Amino acid sequence: MNENLKNIRIENGETEENIAELLNISVSEYIDKEKGVISTTNGEKKTLSEYYGIDINKLR
Repeated sequence: MNENLKNIRIENGETEENIAELLNISVSEYIDKEKGVISTTNGEKKTLSEYYGIDINKLR
């Protein structure tokens, strides 16, 4: 499970729907990324780190 991805989203008050839209993926695909079923791409990590204003390494 990608606890960092989920925790960062929750700490920032975001919904799964909002982040899925940001990444241009389905909500179910995003949920699978949080669960660790699907890997988060480097491009998605870059987008998320810029969106949240955090170091990309916190998303690993």
